[in-house]
Amino acid sequence: MKRLLIQTKKGLATITGILFFATLINSVSQTIPANVVEANQDENIVGNLSISTSIELEERVLARNIVVDEVPVYKYVPDSTKVRDVREYLESRNSPLAEYAEVFVEASDHYEIDYRIVAAISVIESGGGKHNFRPHNAWGWGKMTFSDWEEGIWAVSKGIGNYYSRGLNTPKLIGTYYCPPNAERWGEKVQFVMNEIGD
Repeated sequence: MKRLLIQTKKGLATITGILFFATLINSVSQTIPANVVEANQDENIVGNLSISTSIELEERVLARNIVVDEVPVYKYVPDSTKVRDVREYLESRNSPLAEYAEVFVEASDHYEIDYRIVAAISVIESGGGKHNFRPHNAWGWGKMTFSDWEEGIWAVSKGIGNYYSRGLNTPKLIGTYYCPPNAERWGEKVQFVMNEIGD
């Protein structure tokens, strides 16, 4: 009797473990944003269980193959109003940066900065990329030379993001570090252009 009781307890423990494992697999598969297909399905896998078949059941659950279909990829789409605002303003100034309006907005979203600030700084520092100190450096960003406009936009956006992360989130506050000799006037000019670009 005692032996049967021990076998029953072991069997129940095994079955409980299997059910827990199956529940865990089921909950994980439901959280994956993809179509999950289980191969080699056996409709009778949970049928009438006996102690002698519980180990076999556990092995079958562990051996089950899971095939994951394609996971949907979501493309970033910048706010079209912001892109339009930047593009139209830079076009009105005949800036070569106008065609990169989408990049300005994407970089600003990525670094969590105002979408207008990097474009506005380019206008103050180089007329929007028309009069650069170094190639593709429309921002007076140190002595940097960028390989193209996109690299410059991303690098300057990252740098402005560093200011924002320290609580310096307006041109006036950034000006103390960006343009120390004329910080207040620089900040006012950048803010004026930002206001011209949009809300």
